Amino acid sequence: MKTLAAFVMRGRSLAALVAAGAAVLFWLFPPVLIVSGATVALVTLRRGAVEGAGIMALGGVGAVVLSGLALGTPWPMLEVLPACWLPVWLLALVLRATVSLSRTLQAAALLGLLGVIGFYLALGDPAVWWGAVLGQWELRLTALAAAERATLEALLALLKAWAPYLPGQAVGAILLFVLGGLLLGRWQQALLFNPGGFQQEFHELRLGRPLATLTLALFGAALLSGWPPLANALLVLGLLYTVQGMALAHAVALKRRLSPAWLALFYLLLLVPLLSQWVMAMGVADAWADFRNRVRPKLSPR
Repeated sequence: MKTLAAFVMRGRSLAALVAAGAAVLFWLFPPVLIVSGATVALVTLRRGAVEGAGIMALGGVGAVVLSGLALGTPWPMLEVLPACWLPVWLLALVLRATVSLSRTLQAAALLGLLGVIGFYLALGDPAVWWGAVLGQWELRLTALAAAERATLEALLALLKAWAPYLPGQAVGAILLFVLGGLLLGRWQQALLFNPGGFQQEFHELRLGRPLATLTLALFGAALLSGWPPLANALLVLGLLYTVQGMALAHAVALKRRLSPAWLALFYLLLLVPLLSQWVMAMGVADAWADFRNRVRPKLSPR
């Protein structure tokens, strides 16, 4: 990864090439989009807003052309890149100005909440909009065999039940790519110019009590009212507190000198919904409990 970061920093054309290539590979393996975001973040963090914008422009043109050749149309890429690269660029500028990962993720929370609001303003009731989309699929079910039709009808019913929470899920998915790109770019910057700096910065990540209080208030209001917009806002904030929970786990593992296998197991367990919610809850509780300072470091054997 250090070699890739050094390659990116050798020039604008090379950085744009990496960003464009990783963006196009998104259609084969979606997580690769994080690498393209990390390229934008790394250049912006090191060289500023103008250079970062230049990489987005050059890389975006390259990605659109390559996507048009591969898919026959450039439009899907024109929808993906602005949604993922622009937030990464903005957050990289915040991180460059504040030199604070905590404040940058607070800014990410604001962007996420604005994204949920924008979803409602642009599309209205997500259940109605999503129902219209699914209705087009239902028209095609009549041509299928009975067994296949029954299976797809059950799937469509599940998707309809999920529709009210589409804004939070969609914004959360985009935010996941954005934060992945930002953190990867920051790590690459540290590898090149400040070895070990990212570890300390990530381990000290705290989103603060005001945001934790807002998250708990939204949680209580969503439970009492059952109003989907509150639940969608909570989904976005929950993702950020899951990141804080991950930072907490890394900090504790370092203090207790745990094997890397424990962290590998931790990330596997994050795939289990109930356990990932527990990590999010630990991230929120850390605002008051300060678990990092409560854990005693393991002494080295003499």
